[in-house]
Amino acid sequence: MKEPAELMRDAADAVKLVSGLLRRGESGEAFRERTRSETWTASESGLLAPALAEESGTAVRIRREGSLLLVARSGAGPEALRDAVREAGRRAGNAPFFKAHRGASPPPGPDDPQRPDEEEGRTAALAAAFARALPDPRGLALAVEVSRVVTERTVVTPRALLSCGVRTRLVASGTIRRAGSERPFSFQSARPFGEAADALAAALREATRPASGLPPATGPVDVVFSPSAASVFWHEVVGHALEADAGERGSVLSRVKGAAVAPSGLDVVDDPGRSDLPGAYGVDDEGTLARAVPLLSGGVVTGLLSDKRSGTIDSNGHGRTSSYRRPPRVRMANLVACAGDASLDELLDRCGDGIYVRDVAGGSADPESGRFVLLVSAADGVRRGRRGSPLAPFALTGEILSALSSIEETWGNEVLPATGLSVCVKGGDAVPVGGAAAALLVRGLTARAARR
Repeated sequence: MKEPAELMRDAADAVKLVSGLLRRGESGEAFRERTRSETWTASESGLLAPALAEESGTAVRIRREGSLLLVARSGAGPEALRDAVREAGRRAGNAPFFKAHRGASPPPGPDDPQRPDEEEGRTAALAAAFARALPDPRGLALAVEVSRVVTERTVVTPRALLSCGVRTRLVASGTIRRAGSERPFSFQSARPFGEAADALAAALREATRPASGLPPATGPVDVVFSPSAASVFWHEVVGHALEADAGERGSVLSRVKGAAVAPSGLDVVDDPGRSDLPGAYGVDDEGTLARAVPLLSGGVVTGLLSDKRSGTIDSNGHGRTSSYRRPPRVRMANLVACAGDASLDELLDRCGDGIYVRDVAGGSADPESGRFVLLVSAADGVRRGRRGSPLAPFALTGEILSALSSIEETWGNEVLPATGLSVCVKGGDAVPVGGAAAALLVRGLTARAARR
């Protein structure tokens, strides 16, 4: 990840402002963000020219006795920071010291405009990707927005100005309609633009496969998850259940820390350092160095994700925010599960009769009760260990501890990045997340009709 140099030019003055704001017993920081996006609208007829947008902002946060004061201002320069510090001090009853004479402002940085040839090259690459994915769009209605999003963030603590890095993602979302049926489509990649466009083409090809329109029979079913779908399973079943703010009583997993809940040999880690995945960062949005946190080790619950407001638990670098206007909270980054030793064909053979889930459009979990729901957007029936006809969208439900204990003792031997896992929305705040996992066989989940 590159360093956001423009947001760090006034580092010394910014640190002095923040350190002069805080009183004894208080902690806090300033947060700067700049987001640039290039967005294309795609249909079955082609790709429209991109629309460009940019937003920047500054926030000052003060923590005192479990409460948080947040003041946000538009702009990410020195004046926005001084204004936010002044207002935060007024609200907190502090009196930050400002020198009467201000030194010259740091010279403005380059605007870093999009070079026309680069912009045209990206448009051409995307158009070619859609052409490969949809060689014959007859009978297909496509409404998809594709965005290249570049986000730069820095955190100013009382001691230093820390770069969270520069993150670039290719994100797509929309709907695909064919023969009267409609399905949601989502995609995200942190790979270089050309590779991401190729991966988008592959995801579109898979998403436009015809569906039979027949959902599976309701009731208990054995399920083989593709690597991408397995990433969503881990995200909902383990990740959310081991975020430190999972309810007053804690989650069904945090209450059994140290217990074996899944097959031995199964490891699940949340790793912000995986720069090849969309949730990567080096410093979280509270200024804490990010680190990988083992959540399951050998099938045993071992870790908990935390931020600066996690009570008695020290932050392990998972305080994240969707915007400078919103307070940080503990969130996942990149959830990565280890490889096993079975091929996909072996897992299907072990499954016998059941379902092969190719893509999961979304999901939700209640960490306290342990109930979860996965909204399956693409799946095939499995009969006698072989994949059969495509199925209409449906939902899978289960209970966290029961599902973990029902994972087959062997799982896929190839870990692949998730393509459909894009942003995670929690409490109205959306942050980019990633995942990588191997194929997985889970027995006894419950299939039911998807609510429309």
